[in-house]
Amino acid sequence: MPTSAIEEWRYSDIDDLDLSRYSVFGGTSAPAELDSALASPILEANPNALIIKTQNGIIDPSFAPPKGISLEATDPEDISHDFSAADVFSYINVLLANPVTITIGADHDASRPVVVIRYLDAREAAVFPNLCLKLETNVKAQVVEILASPPDADLLAIPITKIFQEDDSELDYLLVQDLGPGCVMIGHQASRLMSKAKLRSMSIVGGGSYSRLFTTSTIAGPGADSNLNAAYFGSRRQVLDFRTLQEHSARNGRSELYFKGAGANESHLVYSGLIKVDKGAISTDAFQTNKNLVLSEGARADSVPNLDIQENDVRCSHASAVGPIDEDQQYYLESRGIRPEIVQRLIVAGFFAEMADRSEIAGVKNILTELSARKWKEFQS
Repeated sequence: MPTSAIEEWRYSDIDDLDLSRYSVFGGTSAPAELDSALASPILEANPNALIIKTQNGIIDPSFAPPKGISLEATDPEDISHDFSAADVFSYINVLLANPVTITIGADHDASRPVVVIRYLDAREAAVFPNLCLKLETNVKAQVVEILASPPDADLLAIPITKIFQEDDSELDYLLVQDLGPGCVMIGHQASRLMSKAKLRSMSIVGGGSYSRLFTTSTIAGPGADSNLNAAYFGSRRQVLDFRTLQEHSARNGRSELYFKGAGANESHLVYSGLIKVDKGAISTDAFQTNKNLVLSEGARADSVPNLDIQENDVRCSHASAVGPIDEDQQYYLESRGIRPEIVQRLIVAGFFAEMADRSEIAGVKNILTELSARKWKEFQS
């Protein structure tokens, strides 16, 4: 087991995790209607979406994939060796998960988003969602992964999502995490992009008492482009913990990371990111930005960006910011007759609103609006 004394787990709540509380979830659950206010905008904005339900990690046996989509209950090996986020939890996932591999081929209708619903409704159990997305050459697709639970759920979720893109493929990926306040999540995302592949990823995280997400994106082919985004809002005593690795192992690659978070009450936001440029990855462009808004004296945010450059002829930069609401912005709005409590709510909503432009999946703006409204209500209660 890792501890907070290890750099990769610094600032985390891993020392407080009691695995003996959870049993291993070992069966299917009865189908349940999705109860998630964060997920609803996606379903409403994409009425033609292809819905795939996995019921605690097990494929819905009634689902018949359409043309251009294939499903397998296997965990492929083609990117497992690239899984830089591997730790004891990912190894446990490999041993105990019911894996799902979705391959999207040239016959797929690109106008129809694929929505994978993972509704976790086990009690006092550990669940291990394991999803692999594979895009074939020249394929364009939008994929939404919804990870949600009932509000009263008490579970440990250890999800893994692996993305493998062949040459010239383009993917818009969205994760919506809406776990109950009694849940713990230790999740991993890994992507591997081949020549000229493009990935635009967005993670929206609002649930769980402790939610950790390790994101690894590898530029494995020349000219690949990875765009990683995240929006998260902590309230009460939540800990939202994000670790990222942008790894460049091929030339002419580009990666951009933009993570924004807000913390209220006694919540704790953690971000630690690394840009790694391997030998031979010349003409790399890599950027990393993390911004955190601290709304209460009891809230805190730790932001630790890092660079590891092993090649010349590259452009790499990182930036981070942690601070309260801008006093000039607040004064400007109050001077125009807006009450202080409404001013703060408007500024927070605007802080997240710009993230909607960083995803082309319909419904993202409404999700961010719902997240901001929910967390503001918790902050004020």
